[in-house]
Amino acid sequence: MSATPPSQAAPAAPAPRASAAGVRRRSKAPTPRGLRLLWALCFAGAVFNLLMGVCGGLMRIGTLPPHLAAPNAWHGALMVGGVFGTLISLERAVAVRRRWGVVAPLAAAAGGLALLAGQVMAAWALWMAAAAVLLALYALTLRVRWTLHGGVEAAGALAWGIGTAAAALGAPSAASLIGWCAFLLLTIVGERRELSQFVRLRAASRWAFNLSAAAVMAAVALAWVAPHAAVQLWWAACCALALWLLACDFAPRQWRAPQWRGHAAQALSVGYAWLLVAGLLGLTGALPDAGVQSLDGTALHALLLGFVFAMVFGHAPIMLPALAGITPGYVPWARAAVWLLAASLLLRIGATHAGWPMGRALAGAGHAAALALFAAAMLTGIARRAQRGV
Repeated sequence: MSATPPSQAAPAAPAPRASAAGVRRRSKAPTPRGLRLLWALCFAGAVFNLLMGVCGGLMRIGTLPPHLAAPNAWHGALMVGGVFGTLISLERAVAVRRRWGVVAPLAAAAGGLALLAGQVMAAWALWMAAAAVLLALYALTLRVRWTLHGGVEAAGALAWGIGTAAAALGAPSAASLIGWCAFLLLTIVGERRELSQFVRLRAASRWAFNLSAAAVMAAVALAWVAPHAAVQLWWAACCALALWLLACDFAPRQWRAPQWRGHAAQALSVGYAWLLVAGLLGLTGALPDAGVQSLDGTALHALLLGFVFAMVFGHAPIMLPALAGITPGYVPWARAAVWLLAASLLLRIGATHAGWPMGRALAGAGHAAALALFAAAMLTGIARRAQRGV
């Protein structure tokens, strides 16, 4: 899966897109103030859900006492739907600039609030509605011009809806978990595939990507009837996509690049490595949570914490201008958050394997500290840019 690098280095993270994949350019007309307020409300909802999700995770891992954390038996679902579902839908709604598109992030954020309030079925209904609107946004853009990466991201939105339907209908737990995780994975790799257009890929590399993405959706479907086989296919697809990203994406080649480009390259490369680790842990069953249960344990946290949050850390400095019109100044110590999260996740895996509760609690504190450190870096970058009057 080799690739020939372009004559000039491309950015390691997506530049702010004027539209969704293959979509018409944004209108030059000013955005109505009411719509901007709704976007801000969606973002605030995602942040609140994130805080509650982090508190719930710290409670479950033993870092916080139960009475100090948000009561939530659906911690993972809250993070996927209430946080990332809101942010991904918001990015699409902002890109496409359709008034009805804001329904997707609003429903996703409201679903998280419903879950926190114990209204589980209401949360599932809101997330299925959000997934349907998000899929409609992708369909709108793909109708203008079909692109492979847009189709992959649309498949991710479909997987979100399928996973939520599985939870609502009481299907095997693997069906909902694989659907939710596939939503995040396909959205991320779809965007990275879009950027690989800067790289001349060989036919074998293109086919490897296509088959790996298809295997993800096959696992989503198979989980309803054969969960054990679906789990194995899922983790195999994760390994395949991780290897593809490490070999074909240009981010690992820009490790020493300056400022945010180098920050993104390091964060993404670390995330790709964690995706591979997650796949290998799930396939080998080397830890106690092997098989279907690996979707509830170490392998899942390697995927969601190690891979997904590394993508957040890498893309946030680029996506903030696209979502909020805010460009943060470069903060060198933002990279420390990437490595702190990786170190705390390694501690968590080791503590889980050794049966060391205190180590798991310390790892949870490290996860929270990494998130807080990165948030502080972004706020510092925004303040520095504001001081310069840029």
